[in-house]
This record gives sequence, C-alpha cells and structure tokens, in this order.
Amino acid sequence: MQLRRHPLRDRRLLSSLVMLPAICFQIGNAAGSDPISEDYFFEELPVVLSATRLSQSLADTPTAMTIIDKEMIRASGARNIPDLLRLVPGFAVGFYSGSRATATYHGLADQYARDMQVLIDGRSVYDPAFGGVAWADMPIEVDEIDRIEVIRGPNAAAYGSNSFSGVVNIISDHPADRPGTMLKTIIGEGNVRKIYGRHAGSVGNFAYRLSANYDEYDGFEDREDSADTRWFNFHGEQTLDNDDTVEFRVGFSQGNYGEGWSDIFQQTRVLNNRYNFQQITWKHQQSPSNEFQINFYHNYQQIEDSYRSPIISDVIKGLDDLQGFPEPIRPDIFALGLSGGNYNFQMFLDELKLTDSPLTLSWLGFESDRYDLEFQQTLQTSENLRLVWGAGARQDRGESVWIFHQYDAITRNQIRLFANTEWHISPAWVINAGGMVERFEDKDPFFSPRLAINHHMDQNNTFRASASRAYRMPTLLEDHINLVVFLDEPLNDLNTWILATGNLDPQSIDSFELGYLGSFPEIGLILDLKLFHEKINNMINEIHNLDIPDPDRGLTDPIALATLNNFNQLIQEGAGTYINSGEATINGLEVNLDFRPTPRDLIFLGYSYANTYGQEAFLILDGTIQSDNGISDNAASHTFSILGSHRFDSGIQISSAYYHVGEMTWGGEGDLIPTFRRWDVRLGKQFTLPGMDGEIALIGQNLNGGHVDFFNAPNRDLVNRWETRFFLQASLGFR
Repeated sequence: MQLRRHPLRDRRLLSSLVMLPAICFQIGNAAGSDPISEDYFFEELPVVLSATRLSQSLADTPTAMTIIDKEMIRASGARNIPDLLRLVPGFAVGFYSGSRATATYHGLADQYARDMQVLIDGRSVYDPAFGGVAWADMPIEVDEIDRIEVIRGPNAAAYGSNSFSGVVNIISDHPADRPGTMLKTIIGEGNVRKIYGRHAGSVGNFAYRLSANYDEYDGFEDREDSADTRWFNFHGEQTLDNDDTVEFRVGFSQGNYGEGWSDIFQQTRVLNNRYNFQQITWKHQQSPSNEFQINFYHNYQQIEDSYRSPIISDVIKGLDDLQGFPEPIRPDIFALGLSGGNYNFQMFLDELKLTDSPLTLSWLGFESDRYDLEFQQTLQTSENLRLVWGAGARQDRGESVWIFHQYDAITRNQIRLFANTEWHISPAWVINAGGMVERFEDKDPFFSPRLAINHHMDQNNTFRASASRAYRMPTLLEDHINLVVFLDEPLNDLNTWILATGNLDPQSIDSFELGYLGSFPEIGLILDLKLFHEKINNMINEIHNLDIPDPDRGLTDPIALATLNNFNQLIQEGAGTYINSGEATINGLEVNLDFRPTPRDLIFLGYSYANTYGQEAFLILDGTIQSDNGISDNAASHTFSILGSHRFDSGIQISSAYYHVGEMTWGGEGDLIPTFRRWDVRLGKQFTLPGMDGEIALIGQNLNGGHVDFFNAPNRDLVNRWETRFFLQASLGFR
C-alpha cells in the first residue's frame, strides 16, 4: 500500500518536541541561573563545528559524533575516504567496482547512497542526479584532511534534505597550517601507482595551497575495472582587514574507470568522468558576538558512457529462456508467426518496423550542475545563548538523453531557511533547538526540527536526549527517469527499462536518541554510548512494474504488436520504476571509544548493533503493489572496528585496523554479502633531514585473506573479491 503523508500535517513528533522545553525550563530554574563557566566543563574535549553550525564542545552537541583526526588517518593506512569511514560505528562501505564506492549509515542503500550528506569545507558534494557521492572524482587527498566530523544520525535541522541518516563533514587543512612543499608516492600490488604533490605558502595577507595528484590502479580480480585519475585543486585565503576574509577554492578532476561485466546489457567499457568545482566564501566579523558569512559554490559532473550491443539477430541467438519461455528463443520462432511458416527474418524485422541494428543504451551517461548560495549569521545574544541562522537558494540541473529521454536539461530549484540555538540554562544543562524549512520546486514545503537536552553530571559525565525529524528528497533521476533501450540511435525507442510514473514525495525519518559521553582526560579516554530508535516512512523504492508497456513503434496490427511484445520480453518484461511505499524501524545501540593514554598511543573502537525490520514493495502486477518483509537483510546487525597505533622513540610507528560488518544485502544491483572481515597493518618510519622531513611506510590490506564486496553473483560471472595487497608509501616534506 502506498503511504502518502503531507510533511506539515503530522504533529506527533512536534508535540513531543514541545514537551522538552517546559521540562528543561523547570530543571533550569531548580539548578539556578548561574552564567556558564567556559573553563569549568570539558576543556579537554574536542571542539566540533558540524552538529549545529555552532562551534561546540563535544559534550554540548545534540547528537552522537565520531571524529577522525590526522593521527587516525595516518594510522589507518587508508588510501581513500570511504575506507576511513569504515571506522565509524554503524557504517558499511561497498565498492561496486575497483574505484567506485558507496557508504551508508544503518544500511538500506544501493550503489548510490542517497541518504548521506557529505560536505567538503562547507560545500555539499552530493550528486543531484543519481544521489550519493562520486568519491573517486573528488579532488582531495587524505593527507590534506585536518579531520572528518561524522554526525551519526539525522541532521536536516542544520544541513537540510539528504542529511537523512547522517552527515560527513570533511575539513581540510588551512593553507597557513602546513607551509612548504610535499611529495608523496605509493606503489604496490594491483598495479597501484600514485604521485601527489602539494605546495603551501603565503604572500603578504594571502595564504594559498596548490595540490595535484595522479592515481592508477587495477580493481577486483577477474573484472575489467581498472582506473586512472588525475586532479588539481587550489585553496586561497585573502585577509582583507581585521574583520574580513575571503576564501577561494577551485578543483578539477578527470578519470577513466573500467565498468561492466560479461552481459549484453552491461558490457565492459571505460567511463570518462570529469568533475570541477568553484567556491568563494566571504566572512565578516561585525563584533566578537556577531559574525556572518556568504558562501557560493558550483559543482559540475559529467560521465561519458554509452555502448552498443551486437545486432538484433545476434542478440536473440545469444539469449536462452531469460523470461520464462519454455524453449530457447530464435529468430525463426518470431518469423513463423508473421510469414505463415516460411522462415523470413527480414520480414520479421519489417513487420515490426525494426532493423537488424545494435541496441544502444547507457546506464550512467549524464551531466549535472549544482549552484548554491547561502547567507549565515552567528550571534551571541547573551552570555548563555547563542544563535546561528541563515537562508539559501539552490539550483540543481541534470542533462542526459539516455537517462531522461530528452536532450533538454531538467532543473529543480530550492530555497531554505534555518536556525539553531544553544541555550545554557545553567552550568549543568544545555538545550539545543533548531530546524530548517525547505521548499523545492513542484513539492510541498517541509520542516525538519530537532530538540536536544544535555545534562552535565560533572566535568567528566554528560547525558544526552534528542528527537529530530529529517527528509530525503527524491533525486532528479528518481523523479524524472525515462531510461529506454534504443535501436541504433537515441530516441529510436525499443524497450522501456526504467520509467518515473509519478511525482514522488520525500521520505521521512523520526529519530530518538539517548546518549552518554564520558571524558576522562587524566587517562586520555573519551567514551560515547548511544541508544537509538529510528522510524522511516514513505520510503522511495525502486521496484519492477509489469504493467508498464513498451513502445509500440507505431504498430496497430494485433499479431505484430503481440510479436513485438514477446520480442521485448527477451530484453525485459515491464519496467523498473520508483514509488513511495515501505517503512522501516531501526533500534539499536552504538559505542564510540577513543583512548590515547600517551601522545604515542592510540586505540579507537567503534561498535554498532541495529535491529532492522519493516517492509518494502518489490513488484506491481495488475495495479497491485506486492511487498515483503525482507528489509531486515538490507542492514548489517553488527558492525565493529578497532584501530591501534604505537609510535616508538626511534620514529617507527606500527598500527593495525580490523573491520567487521555482518551479513547484509546491498540494494539496487547489489547482492547478499557474507560477513565482511578485513585486517590491515601499517609500519612506518619517520625521519628528519636538514630542511626536510619524511616517512616511509609499508601497508598491508586484507591480511586475513580475500573478501567479497557488493557483488556476489557467480551465476552472472560477477563477484567482487578483494585479495591481500601490499603497498609502499614514501613522502618528503620541504620546509
């Protein structure tokens, strides 16, 4: 049954949110109205930016967070950002080719994880066409990252639609923090070849960093999915005066990625990807308690992808019993039906207005743009109250004759208004409240609220309770897709593969969280515990609709139409589509432990248990939606990660990471993947020479043997299997 709910009519969550301030007000009165002592609580805790857009101590944030800093990045030995996210409790990462990855929090995702907001220096890199993030195309090196702040839970109150299950905020180094020149290279098994260079410096009041990178590597065993990528980025900051700064960021990448497998409709081929962005941010400090910024950015992405099958006669000869036919299908079966028993394949083609030409299609070829302008103001309205508010506008644009069945671009505009407050009602009690109102073109407006209360038992222990609602807007693809298999050339329609059949509503999530944060600086321990309940409604599902007809090619004769329909069943019967139908409930707990007893030692541990249940649609037949309860398979019940590191006096550092993700089924084209276990080790040696410093490191990945990733379909000759690999990394820094 299709579930449709107007986002502004459901008051149950809002009622529960309204109850909390009254309770907190009474608590605040009982505790007194003493002003906050900045030095009293948690001065050893990290200060984060992502939870509310306010700079906050970790103990004051309204939601659970994981912080991946430089020390963890180095110790992990990870070569890319998705591998770093394996450390986060509740995360699952899948590589559907050797270079293209998806990352999800609490599962329920396919190769385009559409429920995760990813920011790089305040710029959303979420792809408006397909959704998800093109990680391999991002022009940023892990060595440039200062830290990654991961919000483990909905955060649409701060960052809007698509901050549905969480937010990954990647914050790069400031150019002035690491002046000089650095060179890094990696070589290793799997034909890994990488060279990276960076130079940072300043001229007067202008600080800058230039970076360039080249990567090449093979992918999985037995797949033609090798890749080569090159990129460039620039980050500059001009200090205009004591109150004003302007930041400039630009980047470009170009990559060639092997894709496909031994299938007529997923042939092996090479994708040609291009990506670029431009960003400018003006920050002005009106006073110590009043500052604002204006941020504008543009993202552009292009994937060149199209291919041609063998000619129709060869396609038919190569297909056996794919759609339930009792015997192998051959051209003469169809020809007999049209020519009175005389074999005449050309007559078959003529009667159906076909030619013996290749099928032409593309699953991925498109261009997209995102233009975003935002104003934000941060105010300290009193000693105990801070506020950040702002407004923004965005235009998303997608263009693809393959995906949208038209040469003209599809656009969607959005406007938004947001506000978040932090109120210290006493030294021991903090309230965070806020929300965002968004209006998308051709959609009803919706409001994403959040309310949280934190109680500091003492300087080491904090309890947290929060409630929030978030929405995920359908992507341009989900709302407008009309993917057709063409005959010989675009718009010569033969078979409808996926068709958007209605104006989708956003899916929603209601999230409730109880948390504990323990900070024990005397032993270097930070412990975060989280109990959570999440309810997802109005899920956007891709299902198969057997009622969608294929193009009739102008035929009117019933026998010819029936024969064309039988022929099209060789390709696909019916078509895929997207609908709002399904719901899921996720209950569980998480542990995030960061233990650094000495400056040389690090232990990080993440664990998540999630009990997922619900139902989702999978088929439409004769107008009836059929659903099942198999949604629990789409999320891992247990995830676990541990990272340990020790640095010796000699400059040698040894570190090791272990990752465990329970059995789960990836959505979309993905498969059931058995329990994932991976063990990595890194051995590094730092050294210093006159005017330079450097490091040599040996990295081993998958030391416990190969594991399967995302695709596990031997019947399709498609199994993604990682094997044990070793890499040698060397870097030199010139001061």
